[in-house]
Amino acid sequence: MSAHIDDRAVFTRLVPILRVGDLAAERRFYEALGFRVTYEGPEYPDFIALGTGNLEFGLECLADFRAEAVARVLVWQLGVSDVDEAANLCTRAGLSFEIQTHEPAEGWRYRTLRLESPNGYRVVLEGPSEERRGSSADTRG
Repeated sequence: MSAHIDDRAVFTRLVPILRVGDLAAERRFYEALGFRVTYEGPEYPDFIALGTGNLEFGLECLADFRAEAVARVLVWQLGVSDVDEAANLCTRAGLSFEIQTHEPAEGWRYRTLRLESPNGYRVVLEGPSEERRGSSADTRG
């Protein structure tokens, strides 16, 4: 088995589908973060697709959805260009969040914004690497 990655890859994008119990609440949550509905139709009444920029994913409503299981299985991590702007979006939407600063190695510092979706998904918004400045205190919004 070769570890070489072919530039002519068959796989062109990742479009995950998050299963939820309350589709409307999850939709409002992601719309508050700036996502828009990219698909909604009668063909799949319990499904919508959401997107922004180059990101797209689906939400599918399941009758037997169990919120307690999702936090053990998946951390939904998305890259953001600016953690402070993501925090502003969350604040305007009335979403509770926590910002953490990470310094895993000398010269490598970045922040994450952590929140929970209405269906129990742990959502982490990861910012770009930053220059070090001051202490690495955590904040809550």
